Amino acid sequence: MILFLGGCSNGIFKDTTITSIEIMKFASDSPSPEEYREQKGEIISIVESENEIKEIINAIERAKQESTETANLALPNYLLLFKENENVFLALGYYLGVHSKDRFFDISKQKMYETSELNLTE
Repeated sequence: MILFLGGCSNGIFKDTTITSIEIMKFASDSPSPEEYREQKGEIISIVESENEIKEIINAIERAKQESTETANLALPNYLLLFKENENVFLALGYYLGVHSKDRFFDISKQKMYETSELNLTE
C-alpha cells in the first residue's frame, strides 16, 4: 500500500544553499542499482539560474509525498544532483512527466515526491 502525505513544505533543503542542479541521464531506461548508486550516467544539463533552482526546489518542497517502503519500483533513468558549491547535497531520481506530473525519488528516505510537470530535460 502506498501512502500519500499532503503537501506543506517538507523542509528537504533547509539550512543549505543549492548553487546548481546537474541532470544526469542513464544509458538504459532502468539503470542497474550499481549504475544508479555510483551515478554512472551522462550529465545532460546543468541548472545554474538562481530563479530556476528556486522554482525546482519550491516545487519539490510543496510536493505530494508517498512512501516507497513497500513498493517495487524500477529505478528512474534520470538523476538530479543538487549541489551546494561543488558538494552533492542531495541526489533524487527523476521520472519524467506522466499525466502532467513529475516524480522525484529519494532512495535513501524511501519517498516519492510528485510535482506539476517541470520539463527539466527540454
